[in-house]
Amino acid sequence: MLNSFFQSLMSPMDTLSFILLIITGVLHIVFAGAVAKDAGQLTKTGFKLALVSGMTWAFATLVGGVFVAAIYWVIHHSNLTLNVSPRRDKQGG
Repeated sequence: MLNSFFQSLMSPMDTLSFILLIITGVLHIVFAGAVAKDAGQLTKTGFKLALVSGMTWAFATLVGGVFVAAIYWVIHHSNLTLNVSPRRDKQGG
């Protein structure tokens, strides 16, 4: 009796796990695309990315998800870090 109870729970749990896996995968792809786009825009404006290239940041975000995207944001857009290589303004300065 207890065995059939656990078997009846397993199917909805498997379905929920699969749905969460799909949502997580989609979020990783979306955040990786956003990081790649932002890194490209920063590079075009003359901003040197920290540590690695933009595509490496995007791939790391694809694997690591929102946490890596948050680290990318803190390093490149937050006031918590020093701007080692500041962006150039439109007048070429």
